[in-house]
Amino acid sequence: MLQTVHQTSRPPIQVPRAVAILGATLLLAACATLTYDWKPPEVQLRSIQPERIGLDQQTLRVGLNLRNPNDRMLPIKAMTYKLSLEGTQVAEGGGKLDKQIPAFGEAPVEVSVAADAGTALRMLPMLALKSGPIGYRIAGTVTVAGVVPIPYRYSGEIEAEELMRAASRGMR
Repeated sequence: MLQTVHQTSRPPIQVPRAVAILGATLLLAACATLTYDWKPPEVQLRSIQPERIGLDQQTLRVGLNLRNPNDRMLPIKAMTYKLSLEGTQVAEGGGKLDKQIPAFGEAPVEVSVAADAGTALRMLPMLALKSGPIGYRIAGTVTVAGVVPIPYRYSGEIEAEELMRAASRGMR
């Protein structure tokens, strides 16, 4: 004998078409904002101070000035950096950084970077004796809105006396 089982099923819940289209449009707009062509921030070196000195590695406190060339807020969530002085890489680092830089605005930040003690010791006499500006290059990435990595590279000069004064303040 064959039994027939009847199941009662509820009709599927239907989302009105307009709500679904609106949701999809908002989602696409949010994704477009994240993938919009961001210009990298301009990164300027302000100061370098020793933070911790060890036998093989030093930790330096580096002051940077970040300028936003974009026409909207730049929400930086993380940053990496490699710092070179006079063409020699002296320090690198990276980590979380919660900084909101207004459109066309700028903001100072201080970050910790790891420096090789041997490289720093070899460069110190040259930097101490230099009377003119010291060339630097800083490069890395900023992560915008926690998802979009934007590479940056910026070169400039900082006065040797200013750099040495900042370093000596940090050693006190």
